[in-house]
Amino acid sequence: MSNKKLTTEEKIEKSKGYVDELTRLRNRIKAVQSAKKKLDAEIDDERAKEDLLNKQGLGEKFVGKIDTKLPQKKYEEIMDFMFMHEDCVEFIAEVIDKYKQEQKAAEKAAAEENGEVAESVLADDSDNMGEDTETVLEDETACSDEGSISA
Repeated sequence: MSNKKLTTEEKIEKSKGYVDELTRLRNRIKAVQSAKKKLDAEIDDERAKEDLLNKQGLGEKFVGKIDTKLPQKKYEEIMDFMFMHEDCVEFIAEVIDKYKQEQKAAEKAAAEENGEVAESVLADDSDNMGEDTETVLEDETACSDEGSISA
């Protein structure tokens, strides 16, 4: 609309259009949220299955280290003893500490890499800022004319 003032009927139609658009957007958001929940549930299920398979493989490796097939209670008894043995507990603590240090180093490297990427993106954005500012100023000028009352 150029410099003319809207009639009441046109304003009502415009308002109805906004309501229709908001309703459409709300429905779309609900559909996307539902799809995301379903996908997240599938991801959780797949991760649980993967974890179960990993634990199963770990158990098979442990059982394979022992020559004689034993009932589960006996394997549990062996594992409990291993975790009570001081040398074993120290070794496990060292493995865990080493793993945590590796994770921190990997996170730090990823953060540094992301920081470099973010800096380049920010530099690109700052190059385009001048263009966007000019466009906004032109739009604001056009809008200020629209809001004025003509006699």
